[in-house]
Amino acid sequence: RPRRAARQPFVHAHMADAPFLSPHPRALAPSDIVLGAIWIAPGGGEQGDGARGDPGQDNATATVSAAIAHGVREFDTAPWYGAGASEERLGGAIAALSEEQRQPLQVGTKAGRLYTEADGREATGPFGGDLHALRTRVCTNDYSAAGARRSLAASLARLGVPRVHTLRIHDPNDNSNNRRGDPHFADEVAEALGEGGMVDGLRAMRDEGAISQVGLGMNCNRMPHQGVPEEIERLVKGAPQGTFDSALLAGGWNLLSQDGLATLQLCARCGVAVHVAGVFASGLLLGGDMRHRVCGMAQVTALLETPQACSSAETPSRTKPRRRRLSIVRGGGAS
Repeated sequence: RPRRAARQPFVHAHMADAPFLSPHPRALAPSDIVLGAIWIAPGGGEQGDGARGDPGQDNATATVSAAIAHGVREFDTAPWYGAGASEERLGGAIAALSEEQRQPLQVGTKAGRLYTEADGREATGPFGGDLHALRTRVCTNDYSAAGARRSLAASLARLGVPRVHTLRIHDPNDNSNNRRGDPHFADEVAEALGEGGMVDGLRAMRDEGAISQVGLGMNCNRMPHQGVPEEIERLVKGAPQGTFDSALLAGGWNLLSQDGLATLQLCARCGVAVHVAGVFASGLLLGGDMRHRVCGMAQVTALLETPQACSSAETPSRTKPRRRRLSIVRGGGAS
């Protein structure tokens, strides 16, 4: 019987133009993984990221502890996640650590959305598990330099830490308050790039030592409700060279969607490090239901025991993936 030819690794049609991409798998160390803290908090409702339930502070503390025990050192959050609740829960988990455990950690958060309480006060106090109060917080978009400073001050108060490592521009022109085609659309990328915009503000904050890195946090898939890779490219090309240290790009590089390839190529040419998020397509590639994602210690532990699977950790809704046949989709996908 003739010997079967060795199976060749899948090579995307346009990988020839992407010399930095390799079809061969690469094992990642736990320290290469960024743990997204969005799922350790409840959803923020209509003015935040949906209405999912509250897994509680004990769950958040156990999740972060499990991640650190497996070697993770970097955590990502944002005011948008749970209308500030994600930052609060992550901060509570960090506060429960020893000084030795806290010392090597790097926390990144984002700017672009400001939250106030219903009475106009800055939303920096604990929500105390009151989901109704949390979901009456008001979100206002602000991609100015002043907005970046105000956002960072509020984030530090919610996190309870003196500084963060990275501050990222979060979802301009791709958020529930503002998208192209909306009647009152405002070009937030132009605002961020303009005089007195967020790009100027973040560069100044890095120069002052208030933050260590300037980043982007955006969706690089292309779906009707989400994803604007061309806006990411506008920011990278339009900002002064050396502005962005890294970009956390979600949804556009997994088995269901490769819409972010051109963006990854641009970042490589410009020396912008990339954290790929959404590598499991919001849990769909692990057999999960993307509508019901709750982060827990067991899920994180299971994920981190196989770190070669991802480069930016998004906790799945199941700990035990089901075996299934997958086909590569060259066009749209899921995030």
